[in-house]
Amino acid sequence: MGVTLLIAAILVILGVLFLALKGIFGGFPDSWGWVGIILAGVGLAMATPNIFQRILGRPILKIEFETGAQEAHRFLLVNLKNPPVTNKVLKMLGIKRDSIQSLTISFRVVEYGSGKVIDPVRQAIIYSDEYVKDTGRYRIALPPTHSVGANFMIAIADGETKQVFIPQDRLREHLLIPPGYYQVIIAFMVDGNPIKVIRQFKVGAKADDLIWAKS
Repeated sequence: MGVTLLIAAILVILGVLFLALKGIFGGFPDSWGWVGIILAGVGLAMATPNIFQRILGRPILKIEFETGAQEAHRFLLVNLKNPPVTNKVLKMLGIKRDSIQSLTISFRVVEYGSGKVIDPVRQAIIYSDEYVKDTGRYRIALPPTHSVGANFMIAIADGETKQVFIPQDRLREHLLIPPGYYQVIIAFMVDGNPIKVIRQFKVGAKADDLIWAKS
């Protein structure tokens, strides 16, 4: 996809240059005209990488759903990546993936089927792999990484108490949820641009019953 856009952009630039030359010279330019063309071409070559970087190096938020485990406890995790540029042609041109400068996340939980609101809105605590002792933040930057760069939890199953709850945020305590089928609506704000993702999950009588539904 990236190479296709690159070729298309080059063809467009060449087409615009051709039309411009036709308009200026009314045909093939003379020797001094070619000097101007070469200088214009140098300027275009210097500007083109920056244009391609802006288009093809934009950050990408990749979202993965996972069920985590720690001893008897289970977690519904949402893993986040901003994958680097891997295309060989784009890498030869020096195009790199930009970092996400500002990422915030909120979500609400409703009962699947009935649409009954269980938790109207909650701000996600995001844990970043950039900091070894990260205790969670509400806003992070996400640089390009091949592995998971950050994650957050939607629900936690306590293997000892057999209770499942939505983690607390800065305004609300954790919220217990009974066994059933639920839907979470997640709102990502990526550098000011909203992204909405919806996923279903199941809560059962045991910790192992806390699972994401298949997409």
